Amino acid sequence: MKIKKISIQKDSKSVPKVSTPTKSKQASAVSLPEEFKSVLPSKEALDQMNEELIAELDAFVFDIEKGITKVAAVSPQNDILKTYCQQRFKNFEIYQAEPDDVRFVLGKLQSGAKKEIERLAQATKSGDSTRTTELVDKIISYAISEKASDVHVEPLRNETAVRFRIDGMLHHILSLPKEIHNAVIARFKILSNLKIDEYRRPQDGRLEPRDMPETSLRVSTMPTLYGEKIALRVLDDSSKDLSLDRLGFTEEQKKIIYRNMEKPFGMIVTSGPTGSGKTTTLYGLLSMLKTTDLNISTLEDPIEFALPNVNQIQVNPRVDLSFASGLKALLRQDPDIIMVGEIRDTDTVVMAANSAMTGHLVLTTMHTNDAPSAFTRFLEMKVEDFVVASIVNLVIAQRLVRKICTSCGKKQKLDPTLIEKIKARKDVVAALQKIGKPFDKIKDETFVIGEGCDACLQTGYIGRIGIFELLELNKDIHDLVLKHAPADQIKEAAEKDGFEDMIIDGIRKVFDGQTTFEEILRTTRNA
Repeated sequence: MKIKKISIQKDSKSVPKVSTPTKSKQASAVSLPEEFKSVLPSKEALDQMNEELIAELDAFVFDIEKGITKVAAVSPQNDILKTYCQQRFKNFEIYQAEPDDVRFVLGKLQSGAKKEIERLAQATKSGDSTRTTELVDKIISYAISEKASDVHVEPLRNETAVRFRIDGMLHHILSLPKEIHNAVIARFKILSNLKIDEYRRPQDGRLEPRDMPETSLRVSTMPTLYGEKIALRVLDDSSKDLSLDRLGFTEEQKKIIYRNMEKPFGMIVTSGPTGSGKTTTLYGLLSMLKTTDLNISTLEDPIEFALPNVNQIQVNPRVDLSFASGLKALLRQDPDIIMVGEIRDTDTVVMAANSAMTGHLVLTTMHTNDAPSAFTRFLEMKVEDFVVASIVNLVIAQRLVRKICTSCGKKQKLDPTLIEKIKARKDVVAALQKIGKPFDKIKDETFVIGEGCDACLQTGYIGRIGIFELLELNKDIHDLVLKHAPADQIKEAAEKDGFEDMIIDGIRKVFDGQTTFEEILRTTRNA
């Protein structure tokens, strides 16, 4: 545990950068006791911030000494953290912490949270209905602190399963007594303003957790064989880092993006399967822009989180506000840049193409396996070939792979079974050859692999990062589109101009110690 002291005054207007330890009293290096790895800070210290805040701010209170509250933070310069401390504590000091420190604290707290949920469930089963409210609140706070993207409360034959989707994978978290299932579902419905007595039809709603104004949950109910199931999608504005570096783009890829974002009109398309991070990438592109000088409007279904100075519009079929009709109306709003959440039908794609041709920069998503296939998909959706060849500036195809846990990642050789799986994938073997890492040599290489620990739920992974392929339109591709050439011919022409597919990008990230071959094989199976 290496914690450096950050000097800050309660009424200061900005948090200084992390200072290098010196002999001066004000900026001396401060380390927590060695036993901190096995013993939590005092209850008095930890009670100063709840689990949701610790997860949201990546910070925790580790000591209170002589009236001074000592806060350890991954990002001491975070303005939200500074404002919170100024409002909450009379005197405080902020220290530099590592992400592993926060994960350790949360891991210990969350083991207690799970036991608390089980205790509340038993109290509810025993007839104490007042505990249902606490139980549901605790499930929500536990999911947010675990950074889950989805929560599933599923009725089974003899129990109710609670599962969290973390980093794209579902994990069974705990089981609740079947007797309290209806009470739990009813409480979720009340919080989401849904009809309690309607259990035969699906319902959709929205839930706003108390004390967390930047977090909301999209709620969906569904009748199943053993009762009503509820699924919640966690939408957390506060935890989104939309920088291109954080999303996983390389320096060369960023140059391509900057070059195409500066064009006054045309279309930028992100493609990939559901859950591959396409919309997040578009949000990242929009966050690059100086929004005060531009009129930026979006059409989304749903709006995943709020962007400053952007006009975000929720598609609503009930009032005939579809992507196509909304886009037609948007063109009368003097837009500079338009983001269309998804191209689903011919009407929408034709309208988007016309917008791109008439002086607007259009950002959108579609479902294709790779970047070259986007051009053929446009043609299949009845867009004229000369229009496609004129408007599509850039296609970004992507997948999300899990990042190796830094707490338990260690260098080791690949398992022989994995080597055989790599050998069976000709595209992966070819990609290794292209980057100068022949397949025959990798059995002697060592790679970072997560062994599994409490911080990563024994998976070896924490967080996700994108692997990408970026395809720019050039003269050769322009001519091939006019000839309705298949995707493989477009890819060959692009490779002559330096194009690299997402498998190559993924393998580079494996050698950099960010992810594993297992993740590349899993996510690019149909790429």
